[in-house]
Amino acid sequence: MAQTFSGWQPPVRQGGGRSWPWLLVGIAQLLAAGPMLGLMAGGGLVVGVMGLASGAGVGDVLPVLLGLVAGPLAGLAVPALALFSPSVRRVNRAALFALHCLGLLVGTAVAYFGWVRPAMG
Repeated sequence: MAQTFSGWQPPVRQGGGRSWPWLLVGIAQLLAAGPMLGLMAGGGLVVGVMGLASGAGVGDVLPVLLGLVAGPLAGLAVPALALFSPSVRRVNRAALFALHCLGLLVGTAVAYFGWVRPAMG
């Protein structure tokens, strides 16, 4: 009986593959984003508490807090959009972790160096 070729087949991973380099890259990206995220979270807490303590309303404080959160969330949303593709979901999960960490790092860096750092003086 003859074999037929039904189209492209994804490669089968044997033995778990090499995921540790991708995990190291992702962890390094998280460590790079950590200080910026910490400063942004602390700054957001200070802005929120001091803004409300000075008598400002929630409507005055909320845009600043949303601006602090928007950068990292936008950075996470861009790689998450790629997960709608079935071919992307078939790749190594550790590589997807590194991709999401890169999105978080880029989104945080844009927000931090774009307006948080210049606002601090």
